Amino acid sequence: MVRYSPLGRLSSSNHTSRTTMIVIFVVLAILSIASLAALRSSDFANRLHLFSSSSPPEELKDPRCPATGPNNHFEQQYGHELLQRSIAHEGTNKRLREKIAMAQRGESLRMAVVGGSVSAGHTLNDWRNIYFYRFLDWWNEQFPEGHHTIFQGAVPATDSGYYAYCFDKHIPKDVDIIFVEFSLNDASTLPCELNKQGSIVQAKMMESLVRNLLRLPRKPAVIMTSVFSYNVNEYLDGQESHLPISNYYDLPHISMKNALYDHLNRHPDDLRFKLYNDGHHLSEWGHQLLSDFISHYVERQMCALSDQVQPPLLDNYSYNQSIPKFDMFTHRWEQDKFRELEPYCHTFADQSYKPKVMEGWNFWNWQNEKFYIVADKPGSNITFEVQANQGVVYLYLLRSADYDLGNIWCWVGDDKEKGRELQGYWDKWYSIGVMTPVAEGLSQGQHLLHCELMNKTSNPNGGTHFRILAVASG
Repeated sequence: MVRYSPLGRLSSSNHTSRTTMIVIFVVLAILSIASLAALRSSDFANRLHLFSSSSPPEELKDPRCPATGPNNHFEQQYGHELLQRSIAHEGTNKRLREKIAMAQRGESLRMAVVGGSVSAGHTLNDWRNIYFYRFLDWWNEQFPEGHHTIFQGAVPATDSGYYAYCFDKHIPKDVDIIFVEFSLNDASTLPCELNKQGSIVQAKMMESLVRNLLRLPRKPAVIMTSVFSYNVNEYLDGQESHLPISNYYDLPHISMKNALYDHLNRHPDDLRFKLYNDGHHLSEWGHQLLSDFISHYVERQMCALSDQVQPPLLDNYSYNQSIPKFDMFTHRWEQDKFRELEPYCHTFADQSYKPKVMEGWNFWNWQNEKFYIVADKPGSNITFEVQANQGVVYLYLLRSADYDLGNIWCWVGDDKEKGRELQGYWDKWYSIGVMTPVAEGLSQGQHLLHCELMNKTSNPNGGTHFRILAVASG
């Protein structure tokens, strides 16, 4: 009786009958129901469904949107928290949304990937199962009007240093979306297995790559990806070098490591043999998962484009505002000296390229996948023509504890005494190409780089073999 005491007091009035009170109550109930029906909208209902599991979610006109909540098919499959953790950096996505808008208009888009052995599909039986091909399948389902293509530019055992100078040897310049995958082959800026001292060099190389990709003529959207290896016994890898670049250049960064690393530590048997084929390279399921992470992220941007409250201001997006004016590592007091890197690369993957002088060196390829110029006899010499605009020259060398690798001596111009000794051998467990500096501070223009295989060797077994994959300058 306490709950209905106001009505009880009314019912006791001499001027109101019990029948009248019943009629008033019914009328009020009808009015309340009508008001709720009038107020109900799809957005209102959807917001309620996010907090209630008592009734099934309302069917949406577009099954992709919203990109979060129980209606979304990716969240139904993986859950909200896992997908949210996979987004290491979201950014404003101006370029990506511009590309989505192009696809929505029926235009055809060209995509490309640069990366290492994961993106090359190592351990997979069918290259069509690589994550970016699966993403392309998903993209074609969303935008069937256009003819969309993707260029496979990944090379196993390569890092961002190589691609910073040689990316245009592997992908065309007129592309719209580029996937970047180097977290396994790049070292962390913090001390880690790949580099016990830690190094800022890897971050500088990745920034050079990203900055030059963003400067391509079609203003491509760059999507950073991070995978991780169970065979690496720590958390730190190239992701720590890459995230500051994603932040500075406002790039989306999709990370399997953020989403799964802790779960793999807690439940290794639950995920290890499902995620990897060999503890290092992703399985078919792992590639599908990475593809779904990327697709879900792109879907979020598609839904944002359909948001009528905050439409994207694509018309006001200019090229001059699309990348920072200076790179990350230029001090303010040196900004007047800043010059964009104009990379020059001669890679032996381009089998038409030949150095200016070759004595004792020979071309050699491994399974038509890795292309080198090699020498075994001390005293063998080679000369490259290089072009400098920032005054730097690099050799991309194979570093390994295997293959009897030795040392070379390299110099620019005629001053051999001021050269630099480069080592192929190291005592680390993995073999990989490493972009190694040969000269800095050169004047702008053309120079001659000379290298000679040395009698001296750092190899404990006395090996003098040497392998060069590319020469780069800028």
